[in-house]
Amino acid sequence: MAERTIYIISTDNVSVVRDHGNRPVDSDIIDHAKYGDAFSWQNPHDLNFTFSSTTTGITFDDADGVLGDDPYSGFSVVDQRLTQPVEIDGTTYTPNDETVRWGLQAPVSVENEYEVTLFDDAGNEYRMVGVSITQGYSTKVVGVTFDGAFPPSGTTLQYIQGVSTYNGTGQTLTIPTDPVCFLAGTLIETPDGPCAIEYLKVGMSVLTLKNDAQDIRWIGRNSVCGLGRLAPICIKAGAFDNHRDLYVSPNHRILLRSSMAELSFGQGEVLVPAKALVNDVTVVRVPMRRADYLHLMLDAHDLVFSEGIATETLFVGNVTLDILGADAMAELLEIFPDLRHISQNTSHMDLTMHEAQYLLHDVSQSKGLTVRLDAA
Repeated sequence: MAERTIYIISTDNVSVVRDHGNRPVDSDIIDHAKYGDAFSWQNPHDLNFTFSSTTTGITFDDADGVLGDDPYSGFSVVDQRLTQPVEIDGTTYTPNDETVRWGLQAPVSVENEYEVTLFDDAGNEYRMVGVSITQGYSTKVVGVTFDGAFPPSGTTLQYIQGVSTYNGTGQTLTIPTDPVCFLAGTLIETPDGPCAIEYLKVGMSVLTLKNDAQDIRWIGRNSVCGLGRLAPICIKAGAFDNHRDLYVSPNHRILLRSSMAELSFGQGEVLVPAKALVNDVTVVRVPMRRADYLHLMLDAHDLVFSEGIATETLFVGNVTLDILGADAMAELLEIFPDLRHISQNTSHMDLTMHEAQYLLHDVSQSKGLTVRLDAA
């Protein structure tokens, strides 16, 4: 399974009041809405919602790219199991390997508990999703996210009686995927020598680990705020025999070679997300006000050499409107008309964040084993 992260505004960071007199409602109304449309129970009053700008990431395994309701089959959890510990409003939720809900150690899973439509003062519609964490059979809505953009900070959204809709059965949310990119200025190895990625053009060749020189089919560029979850990861010069610092987005996958990987996963070469390598010494997060990220796509998923380190090209599985935007997606579809129907394979086995951290921990505890990133 893939590993995904969604970002929520915790229940303690959401205020709900009646529109007449601004009287507060039941403080647990967001959790109680798991039993039905608790927002409509305030009739005849409409409700005003205000949200903190603080978000919390919840990371879980994912089989289908969506956050759904009731990811269970009988007594077993079959999807959306929590994979990273998370503290929400003073409670820590810790993942485990259990899948049977009545097991001695209750499995911890994440759900799309319900969805409700809210409106801003201009009449724009937002779909708010109640996100719950279930331990065994005990479920709590820990916060909300949105299907699409979060409301701007300071915006008040309204539940309008008789207009807003509620759904608590079978709903799904497409999970946004963060971009997988190189930071502008990164040197990419070509047959003619290293070249900064922003100077590469479609049709130029790059050196790849799997297929020697390959032509670039598409390059995309996007600037984002790099102060939060999209802050670049820096692999400092010399950390893995790289002569210069390498900056990539947190989920950009890097080739790792290890005999322990062979023992644990049956593959001596695996792909790990850059964020799994962070040790606050040689691999660090580098927040910046603006991160200028670039994508590079070949005919097939492959590894190029960036600052001498083998790192992935854009994988078709990551191409969504949420990442690239409509213009970039339209351009890609013009180049690859069958893109929506293409099913690429990753060039190497892809480890989740949890698996990568498990592997790196085992390596650090083992004598005589080495981990290095493939270099040109």
